[in-house]
Amino acid sequence: MFSNVKSHFNSDKIISVMGKIAGNRYLVAIKNGMAVIIPVAIVGSFFTIITQLPITAWTNFVKPYAAGLAIPVNFSIGFMSVYACYAIAANLADNYGFDKVSTGVVALMTYLILAITPGTLTAQSAKLSKMAAGTVLPTTNFGAAGLFTAMLAAILTADVIRWCRKRNLVIKLPDGVPPAVINSFAALVPSVFLIIGAWIIRVGLHFDVNAGLQWVFSPLAHFGTDNLASVIVPILLVNIVWLFGIHGAALATPIFWPLWYPNLNANMAAVAKGATAATAPHYMTEQFFQWFVYVGGAGATLALCILLAFFAKSTFGKTLGKATIIPGIFNINEPIIFGVPIVMNPYFAIPFVLAPLSMGILTWLATVLHLVNRTIALVPWTLPGPVGAFMATGFDWRAAVLCTINLLMAVAIYWPFFKAWDNDQLRKEEQAAKKDAEKAKKQSEINSNKVIEDL
Repeated sequence: MFSNVKSHFNSDKIISVMGKIAGNRYLVAIKNGMAVIIPVAIVGSFFTIITQLPITAWTNFVKPYAAGLAIPVNFSIGFMSVYACYAIAANLADNYGFDKVSTGVVALMTYLILAITPGTLTAQSAKLSKMAAGTVLPTTNFGAAGLFTAMLAAILTADVIRWCRKRNLVIKLPDGVPPAVINSFAALVPSVFLIIGAWIIRVGLHFDVNAGLQWVFSPLAHFGTDNLASVIVPILLVNIVWLFGIHGAALATPIFWPLWYPNLNANMAAVAKGATAATAPHYMTEQFFQWFVYVGGAGATLALCILLAFFAKSTFGKTLGKATIIPGIFNINEPIIFGVPIVMNPYFAIPFVLAPLSMGILTWLATVLHLVNRTIALVPWTLPGPVGAFMATGFDWRAAVLCTINLLMAVAIYWPFFKAWDNDQLRKEEQAAKKDAEKAKKQSEINSNKVIEDL
């Protein structure tokens, strides 16, 4: 069956192309660099969650401290571009084989010149705002709004340093000098090119790189707004590439995170100003997919783990189900994806895409009808689905119910395909057992004849 599909669609060529795209060093660096945001964002989100405990006495108690509780939020997701810029540049430098720290620092300064325009707080304004007069830095582009510029600055910095090193345009110090000093001076000449170049663009030419990049990527912004297309397109992209063995996040992270995280940031900022999870402005966030669509991982594979563990008749299915259900509960699904395998498997291609697509549409419908709160916090992705959904939506019990309903719907979608696969496995096991029995019988006859001959 699959050979016919393979011959028509040349799947080997598709896998090769997708593998090259997903393995592109820039995409890998962006994915790994963005991952460093997760711990600070999760810790920062806890301060948002604290304000949303569904206890009136507690809400009244923390209300006077709302401004203080917002500080960790502002310095976590609110400064995500700063962290991402440094980490992406460091990842690329590591890939190229030169110093990560100096590369990250130079990238950070390049990003700041390109994305941040200092202002001045006059004495009168300072008095009204109860702040000190002097130079101020607008924080908007420190957050998700500056992500595209952060990525550009990080990639440009690493590549310029690499270019300079290849052409010996670096200052070399004698042996015996501390490595940190050697690395700093090695980055000096590239730093001159990068920093002066960024200054000429921003100040000399008066060109706003951040605004320009947002304009360039504005067509993508449609898939980060609160509409049904923003639900469907990411799900199709992530799950279809997974079917070819390509990690969906490797492609999705650089494309969608700069669109999703401004929405989450806006939700957290709204909560810090007194809004609730029910009235937060956006529902299209990364957490929307994490807790309502990818239950158990991409393809909602926890549903398949449940079917294998409790309903499989084949020995292989039962064994695989027992081995994968615990990781699946905590959203680790590589064992099931490569264990069945789901990759390049005609039995599970349809439910692997259809289940999360159906879950996304149902969640979208529940959200626009205000049957469930919006996501307002980043919580650890290894939490079981209903627990994560409950916390990410400000302790909305309906979110946990919706997550459970979505999982049951995924189980129903996977069921006929699972039965077909399990029956096929059972047939193969029975045939193998029959062959083994026949082989053992023949061997027994041979041994018996040999004994007779010896007598």
